[in-house]
Amino acid sequence: MSPKRSISSKEGFSDIFDSPDQQHSTKNILILSKDNSLGFSRIGVAIRKKDNRLAVDRNNIKRKIKGSFLAKVLELPHRDFVVYVKKNLKGKEEELKGDLDKIWQKFTGNND
Repeated sequence: MSPKRSISSKEGFSDIFDSPDQQHSTKNILILSKDNSLGFSRIGVAIRKKDNRLAVDRNNIKRKIKGSFLAKVLELPHRDFVVYVKKNLKGKEEELKGDLDKIWQKFTGNND
C-alpha cells in the first residue's frame, strides 16, 4: 500500500507557511517546502475562494496540481510541499502545467 501523500491538517499547512525551508514561485503559483522525516514526499494545495468562486474550478486545479506532483514524486526529495495558487487559473491549464514542470525541476535539481 502506498503512503498517504496529502497534508490534511491545518497544523501541517501552518507549519510550512510559517517557516519554509525552500520556496519557488512563478506568476501564478508559489510552492513552499519543508523537510520531513517520513521517508516520502507529501503535498497540500491552498486555493482562495475569493480567486476561484466555484468549487468545481478549485477541485480541477487541485487535481491537476496533485497529478503533476504524483508524476514527479519519485524524483522529489522527501519533503512536505504546499502549493499556493496566487490567482484564478480557470482555462489556463497549459500555463499551470508549464509553471509546475519548471518548479518541480528546481526542487529535483535537474535544471536542464
